[in-house]
Amino acid sequence: MRVNLSTNYHLQSDVIIHQEQGQPSFSEHLRVAENSQLKQTIDMELDTISEIGRRLVKSMSLADFKEFRQRIGNFLKMCISQGFSFEEERLGSRFGRTKILAIVKTVNQKLVDLGKELISKNRDSLKVLALVDEIRGILLDFYA
Repeated sequence: MRVNLSTNYHLQSDVIIHQEQGQPSFSEHLRVAENSQLKQTIDMELDTISEIGRRLVKSMSLADFKEFRQRIGNFLKMCISQGFSFEEERLGSRFGRTKILAIVKTVNQKLVDLGKELISKNRDSLKVLALVDEIRGILLDFYA
């Protein structure tokens, strides 16, 4: 006597849901939301740095310089730690790290020059303004 076992258990064979090519996945939505949040945070930080820079040019005080320097340091840390992957994608180069270090060194040198100008007896507001604008330009180039 032979027993015929059916392998068809009346289960649906098309249980696997195929995602449409045009619809983004949840991870893509999440990545877009994170990028948007990071961009918004960086934009706010750049606006704050610009405002402190304007205040520094007017007051030429060391307290404003200290806050300006700290905000720039926080901005660079944020861009490097959270945004390095975006920078690397944009550059398409495996040597992107060298460029970032060169930018950080340049900004540090400009901050040293700005500090020396603020400490000197012959303060020149145009030179301070030029240095603040140059630092802001470097940060914008780094971000863009």
